Amino acid sequence: MNAKDETPLTPTRLTELQDLFGQALGMPFAERDGFLTGLADQNLALRVRRLLVAHERTGPALQSPLPGAASRIHGAGHDPWLGARLGSYEIERRIGEGGMGTVYAGIRVDAEYQQSVAIKLLRQQASSESMRQRFRDERQILATLQHPNIAVLLDGGVTPDDQPYFVMEYLDGDAITHWCDARRLSVADRLVLFEQVCAAVHYAHQSLVVHRDLKPGNIFVTADGVVKLLDFGIAKLLRTDTGSEEESVTQVGARAYTPDYASPEQLLGRAVGTRSDVYSLGVVLHELVTGARPFALAGKSAGEVERLVSETPPAPPSTMLPLEHADRLGERTHARAVARIAGDLDAIILKAIRKEPERRYGSVEELAADLRRLREGRPVTARPDSVAYRFGKLVRRRKGEAVGITLATTFLLAGAVATAVQTREAIRGRERVSQVKEFLTTMLGAARPGAFGKDVQMRTVLDSAALRADAMRGQPALEAEIRDIIGGTYLALGEFELAEEQYRRALALTQATSPNGSRAVALAYSQVGAVLEFAGRYAEADSVEQLATRQYDQFGFPDVLARAAHLDLRGRLLVRLGQMAEAEPLLAEALALQLKATPTNDSATVEAYANLGMVRSELGQNASAETLFVHAVAAARRAYGDVHPLVAAVLSPLATVQERAGEIERADSTFRATLAMREQLLGPEHPDYAWTMFSYADHLLLMGRNAEAAEWSRKVLALRGRSLSDAHPAVATAMSVLGRALGRMDSLAAGERWLRESWRLRKENLPEGHFLIASSQSILGAHLVLARRFLEAERNLLEGEAALVEARGESAPIIQDARKRLVQLYEAWLKPDEAATWRSRLQVSASASP
Repeated sequence: MNAKDETPLTPTRLTELQDLFGQALGMPFAERDGFLTGLADQNLALRVRRLLVAHERTGPALQSPLPGAASRIHGAGHDPWLGARLGSYEIERRIGEGGMGTVYAGIRVDAEYQQSVAIKLLRQQASSESMRQRFRDERQILATLQHPNIAVLLDGGVTPDDQPYFVMEYLDGDAITHWCDARRLSVADRLVLFEQVCAAVHYAHQSLVVHRDLKPGNIFVTADGVVKLLDFGIAKLLRTDTGSEEESVTQVGARAYTPDYASPEQLLGRAVGTRSDVYSLGVVLHELVTGARPFALAGKSAGEVERLVSETPPAPPSTMLPLEHADRLGERTHARAVARIAGDLDAIILKAIRKEPERRYGSVEELAADLRRLREGRPVTARPDSVAYRFGKLVRRRKGEAVGITLATTFLLAGAVATAVQTREAIRGRERVSQVKEFLTTMLGAARPGAFGKDVQMRTVLDSAALRADAMRGQPALEAEIRDIIGGTYLALGEFELAEEQYRRALALTQATSPNGSRAVALAYSQVGAVLEFAGRYAEADSVEQLATRQYDQFGFPDVLARAAHLDLRGRLLVRLGQMAEAEPLLAEALALQLKATPTNDSATVEAYANLGMVRSELGQNASAETLFVHAVAAARRAYGDVHPLVAAVLSPLATVQERAGEIERADSTFRATLAMREQLLGPEHPDYAWTMFSYADHLLLMGRNAEAAEWSRKVLALRGRSLSDAHPAVATAMSVLGRALGRMDSLAAGERWLRESWRLRKENLPEGHFLIASSQSILGAHLVLARRFLEAERNLLEGEAALVEARGESAPIIQDARKRLVQLYEAWLKPDEAATWRSRLQVSASASP
């Protein structure tokens, strides 16, 4: 063979060359070399190889370097990538093209399973081993991004001619702007959707991944309204090993970002961090609500774009709203549409797109937090801290802090008579009544904008009141009473640590005035025990409550209501500790005493009905439990109306009882009503709202709505370190639900991590032998069955079942769940004898249940 044969081609050999080139071009890369090597005429084979190299250097263009060759085989305008195979995937059709590369629809074609995918071929070539290694490293990082609002990266690699590609889940949806416009979503609804975008970007930033190319085309919304972000971190791959992003753009002839959404630092080739993504999100939000971008960049040179974006101040978004966009926002007039954006939303967007990165929001989470404040009618950090602005916000909104101040004023200024009812103390001195009222009136009178210079929130008033209480150290009884009231209000706001501090200081003051003990000391112990219970520190709460019991045993109860309150708290703690049989008679007696003492006092009987209902539900007595909760809800509504925090407090466990009774649809409706009420009254970060969220997530898991269960669980976990400590039961339970949901969605490794973390937290925060620790081990065992790790699953399931029986007894409903898991293990393991044994034991526990 003469490798340098350049003799002219005859028409016949030219036709043959065209045919061979067309065949090779349509083949997967892995098959080309063998095809060409096997040709009899290696001179033609060499010419085909040279043509292929020339073609590949130009990228997958529509025009062939050998006119007529590809078109003769595949037809005019054929894309040479169509039909190509990349690893286990085959390209079927082109979806779109952008600055970074071309996107194709593909399908998995190996024998494992069928799956529709999207394949993105990047324009940058990985021409060196260091670049290929960096691509592999970055691909691994991107593959770890497991978030419900981030498109899953399935695979990736480098083609034989050094072109990187990604394989991602195929999404049937539309760009967020088009999706919202097509449905005429309101500004408020668009902000709710945009918060999903923020959650995904914040999650990636926590994993040290910056997107770099956020734009509507990379933010899809599926048909069922779920946001999916595409192309995370891919822009980073378009940089060279040592050069800047700008140099890489020059080399490949394409931008690693989209100028319309790029931050000033991107356009100027400077260092890019998370605040660059904040800027891009601000531009996307601007376009989402106004239908226009901050700057009109079409047709401008690169220099003009840089100067405009980096130097020209943008106009307020509300002033850029096109007339036709008002209809897309569902508004009847343009003026109404402008009013939805003007003011706070203007300020939020303008802060996000400030020229200087340090003047933008410090994180995407800060941007999302301001959007939540906007939706909740609270002051946003993007607006100046003027007195008029913040006070106006406080007065106008009918939820959140203004309601808190109104309720607190009503409660606190009611004086010692109301306080006596709340704390179960029978007698207070008239002189102290006057002193308490004077102190609290002074504090609430100081709660005016001019006094604090910012928004007057209930927390602000309480913090100041706690400091002012220090001035009463010469009057320990009065100081103790005031700290008791402040602690109770902190507790109502979900500020458990601050409530505990005030209650413990009240306890110390009471002990100082009664060194030999008293009923007042007993009550002070009970208050500390109650806040520890709400914080999820059940073992500590039980220890403190035992100290209260000793005081009551020595000094007696002031009246029957005080005894009922003590029995109620003691019974609740036993329920939390899993001692249901011991708790039931205490709670039954507490309800009987309450009804006997105050048969017409609905506000006093609500909690007693609910607590007895919950323990009977745990004992499997669902009919009795539901009846008790119906009484509790009716009493709460008579006492407080249809919408009130205490109405929601009994609706939440009612939903759980309805679920356990098999009334799934009714339970779902009750859960949703409770969630709406608690979010409206308490806000999205209150621990009580989190409690209903994780209960609803568990309910969704039971219904097989796994993705929704995972989403609600993540909402709870987003409150870790904010309003929920790791000791709070909502955290470990949300982790458990999330782990089970991920396991059912084939994310076995991620699911196992969450289940093990839930188990670890329960072992750290619950007393040894608690049934929830055993339940965690049993649930982990069931997950290991899904992973077909049968030996490990068997050990955990057997140990979990034994521990549950020891903690709860044979008749508890939770024992049936543990034994069902063992049956499922042995069925999956193909061990029919063992499955039959546990099926028999399951029937025994079922018959023992009430």
